[in-house]
Amino acid sequence: MKKSWLRGMLLGVSLALLVAGGVALAQMTLTVDQDCFECWPNFAAGPDEEHTVVVTLDDYDDELDLCRSLEFNPELIWELGCIPAENLPEPPSCELSLWVDCEYMGLYMEHTCWAPGPRAGWPAEAGTAVVPVVEYGDWVLRVWQEVNGEPVGPVRDVALTFAEVCEVPVEFVPEPGTIALLGSGLAGLAGYAALRWRARS
Repeated sequence: MKKSWLRGMLLGVSLALLVAGGVALAQMTLTVDQDCFECWPNFAAGPDEEHTVVVTLDDYDDELDLCRSLEFNPELIWELGCIPAENLPEPPSCELSLWVDCEYMGLYMEHTCWAPGPRAGWPAEAGTAVVPVVEYGDWVLRVWQEVNGEPVGPVRDVALTFAEVCEVPVEFVPEPGTIALLGSGLAGLAGYAALRWRARS
């Protein structure tokens, strides 16, 4: 009886920890609408959807500071810093748009994730509005939350590729010979099954 009680208590505690861990891991999701993008050539006009990556952040805690960083290739790190909780929007969902102009290779950012917005960065040279100059390669955007400078909950990240030309994935189309071989194999299996059925009869 005593052992059963102990087992039940241990099972209950274990399930509670698993549920709590699952809830913590479920908090804050980071999604991206496309994993590869190119620079936009028309500097005078705003970029279109093809040249803009939109990152969506959901289910964050609007009572905790929101921190983020952007890595390039991944040695070069642009530390974006933390946003105080009082500047976070309600409800807890926001979007961050990234694009690069081809002329200056400057990274632009617009967001609905924090105040005062909407554009973040600093001038790269006098008379221009470009932000840090970037290069082609693999990027990683990381987001996490903090309390008094200490990380709380999971760190989320999304991987992006800034490419000169984004390759379109090629669809696999079976060759006629491959289809013929597959059909012959299936026909052979069907014939074998028929012979076995007749032998049983």
